[in-house]
Amino acid sequence: MGSMKAFSSVLQKTLRSTAASSELAAKAARANKVKQMWRDVVDKMFLDHTNAVYIVNENDEKVLIVYVDDSIFAAELDARRELIRLKLLERYNEDIAEFRILISRGKYKRNYPFRSEEEESFSCIRPPRVPLPSQRRAEIEEQCLAIEDPRLREALIRAMISDLEWKMGVEKEKGDNRAL
Repeated sequence: MGSMKAFSSVLQKTLRSTAASSELAAKAARANKVKQMWRDVVDKMFLDHTNAVYIVNENDEKVLIVYVDDSIFAAELDARRELIRLKLLERYNEDIAEFRILISRGKYKRNYPFRSEEEESFSCIRPPRVPLPSQRRAEIEEQCLAIEDPRLREALIRAMISDLEWKMGVEKEKGDNRAL
């Protein structure tokens, strides 16, 4: 009788592990299908900066979650979100209720499942910012004094300084040292 009990428990364990492995296999197949769909509905530029893509069910609705490596690509993807949702619906009958675009962090930012080694990637190299001279900063602050709202004035000053520092970095990269 003892061997029958042992056989029964071994059989139950085997059935459980088979069910678990079938479930894992189904999840892996679905993840692969989602990657293939993503590859089909977006431009190569976005594939080069996609770190992960998922379609999950939340409250009986499908949610597309995409992780990208840079905010520039997140903004561009955001501008195309409705077109991507429409392509997924037309081509794959995937009715996406919500589309989340997130910026990857840490080690995940270096994960590129859609990039192949031999292909050239679209890069997003930002030139280093060149600090603005204090005299130029003072000129900007003086120009903005006419703005009454202090929050708006400070935001504009920061934006103008940031823009000029970026432009100076671009000019430095080109080797053009003209003053802006």
